[in-house]
Amino acid sequence: MRLRTGLFALAVGFAVLVTAVLGALPAAGSPAVTVVILFDLGDGSYVWATETIADPTAVNATWLAVKSAASANGLALVTTWYPDNGVFINGLGGRPAYVGVFGWNTTSHLWQLANVGISKMVSHEGDAIAVYSGAFESTSFALRTPMPTPDHPQPALEFRGDLSNSGVAGSAAPDRIRVSWDRDAGKREIESTPAVSSGKVFVTTMSWTLALDAANGHVLWNTSKAKGFSSPAVFNNSVYVGTSSGTVVRLNVTDGGLLWETRLLARTSFSGITSSPKVAYDRVFVGTFNETGGPGEVVALWEGNGSVAWRHPTGSIHYSSPAYADGALYVGIMGLYNTTSQVSFNPPYGVLSLDGVTGKERWFFPTGGSVAASPAVSGPNVIAPAKDGTVYSLNRSTGALAWKASVDAGISSPSVFANTIFVGGGAFGGPGRVVALNASDGSVKWSFTPNGPVQSSITYAGGRIVFATNEDHGTVYALDAATGGLAWSFEPSPSDYILGSPVVADGVVYAPSDNGHVYALGPVSSDQNPLGSVGVVLIGGAIVGAGVLVGVVWIVVRRRSRRGP
Repeated sequence: MRLRTGLFALAVGFAVLVTAVLGALPAAGSPAVTVVILFDLGDGSYVWATETIADPTAVNATWLAVKSAASANGLALVTTWYPDNGVFINGLGGRPAYVGVFGWNTTSHLWQLANVGISKMVSHEGDAIAVYSGAFESTSFALRTPMPTPDHPQPALEFRGDLSNSGVAGSAAPDRIRVSWDRDAGKREIESTPAVSSGKVFVTTMSWTLALDAANGHVLWNTSKAKGFSSPAVFNNSVYVGTSSGTVVRLNVTDGGLLWETRLLARTSFSGITSSPKVAYDRVFVGTFNETGGPGEVVALWEGNGSVAWRHPTGSIHYSSPAYADGALYVGIMGLYNTTSQVSFNPPYGVLSLDGVTGKERWFFPTGGSVAASPAVSGPNVIAPAKDGTVYSLNRSTGALAWKASVDAGISSPSVFANTIFVGGGAFGGPGRVVALNASDGSVKWSFTPNGPVQSSITYAGGRIVFATNEDHGTVYALDAATGGLAWSFEPSPSDYILGSPVVADGVVYAPSDNGHVYALGPVSSDQNPLGSVGVVLIGGAIVGAGVLVGVVWIVVRRRSRRGP
């Protein structure tokens, strides 16, 4: 209790909200106000809600609005009552992190920690309030602020969207699209997946990491300190990414400045760290790929300073990024890299579960082929596609097989929404397939055949699923998640392969291509037609427009990166 009380005192004294946040106290009996409330669970998942407060000056008025919004969205709040300060929120959504309450400063456009308890907070028309699980580092109590904001409410913060690797976007995908902008990133073969936050699109290439303006694609900053295949994660106003030189770096989200760098591989020849970091409150989890044929590792770093918390040796981890749920990690094991073939891996491969605090093994399940995909949590189970074409559903507690389905699975990471699992498949150079599986037993609900193998990962976005194909006419697709019917597709120009995954944030699809460009596919307004400056847009299978083809299509086949792991 003393720790919680001390944290409350720290929170109260941390910041003073200026008038732009709370404003002057309204007179008693003031008219009703409408506020927006953010519940940020600190694991990449978040919920926005709107509440009307009948009398904002009433005791506990803001607290009751927050309580109502949490209940309506199925979010459990743990609270303590203090005689002097009223309600203190100890927990949100069962997440193991300290909670802070923030107000949005409309002048500075920043979240600011509330200087009064939520019982005494008086809200005004249009105020934005955030309840954030993860607001304080657990030892130093250093303040962290939410990444979703009223200005940019639906970010895509990390590879696979959240710590459970659900592949579910906070935003719906557009019903119809046009190319809002097209940015040449200056380097071909973008194999990573963008992250989107704070009005910026973060993209890693083999030469640098760039921050693009989400509104127009202009380059805001770039740094050669972070380059490679790893996809960036955004947390605590920072960007975390693995590098081809064998390090993990933390960059300032505003200017790309290096905050820390930790070396995990003594030397690399090409790939380096290809796993994408997952930030779980105080720790950063990532896998390493051993290009010499020896074992790789799962590594936990301290988020604040990058020091190593623990290391667990295992088979190499190539593209798989750990899922984290209820204190446990789940990661796909590629196996031992075959230095003779340079395209295959030897056992052991499968799915590994570790204790997130200690790094000790909980269980290991051997699969019939390498696991390059990122496992996804689905209720009591974890879902893992393998390169033997099989999707495995394993009990999260024991590792026992719940069911398996042979559906031409490969390296594509699945998306899990409600009782459906969306899986992409197909080997390089062969046909592709996307299937929707029943999460209970693995039975097929529907199947869709695109123009090539699906080796990018699938995102569920408001009734649509979005993915891309890795063939020489690589195409971004959006399907109806319920039926598998084609909603629209987009082929970038010049045509090329697509291994990096499209993501959805704030109603826009951001898609990389091996042609070296990043595309923003925004919604079509009533006075626009669905024509982009480059590329071919199809709606429901019908070509409705094509942009001007510029340049010469040229293809450089880089065996390992083109084909994926």
